[in-house]
Amino acid sequence: MSEARTFKVKSSLSKQLFEPGGRLVRDAERLAGEALDTHREEAMAMIAATIDELDAVCAAQPAEAGLQVYALGQKVIDLGAFFDTGPLHEAAWSLCDIADRMIGNGVWRWPSIQVHAQAMRLILGNDCRTGRTSATLLDGLRQVAQRP
Repeated sequence: MSEARTFKVKSSLSKQLFEPGGRLVRDAERLAGEALDTHREEAMAMIAATIDELDAVCAAQPAEAGLQVYALGQKVIDLGAFFDTGPLHEAAWSLCDIADRMIGNGVWRWPSIQVHAQAMRLILGNDCRTGRTSATLLDGLRQVAQRP
C-alpha cells in the first residue's frame, strides 16, 4: 500500500505577501475611493437617463411593463451602488418592491410608479443628500407602498 504525501506549493503571490513594502489598507481604500469618485458624474448622468426611460414608460403605460419598470429600478440601484446615494437607493428599492408586488398581485397602478419616478428625480436633483426634503419624499413613498 502506498502512503499519502502532502506537498506545499509556494506561489509567487505567497512569496510577495511576505516581502516588505506595499500600501497600508487605509491608503489603498483612500486611493480607490478617489479613483471611483472620478466616475460619479458619469454614473449620475446614467441614473438620470434611466429615470428618463422610466418617465417614458410611465407616459406610454404599456400593458405589460412590470418587468421593465422593475429592471429600470434595479438599474438605478446598480449604477448608484458604488456611491453614497442614500435616499435615491431607498426610493429605487421601494420602486422595485412595489413593482414586484404589483406583478405578483396582478394589479398595476401607474400613479404609484410615477410618484416613485418623480421622487427619484427630485432626490437626484438634490445630489442625493439626506435632509428634510428627502425624508418627506421617502415618507410619501412608504405611504404609497403600504397601499393595498
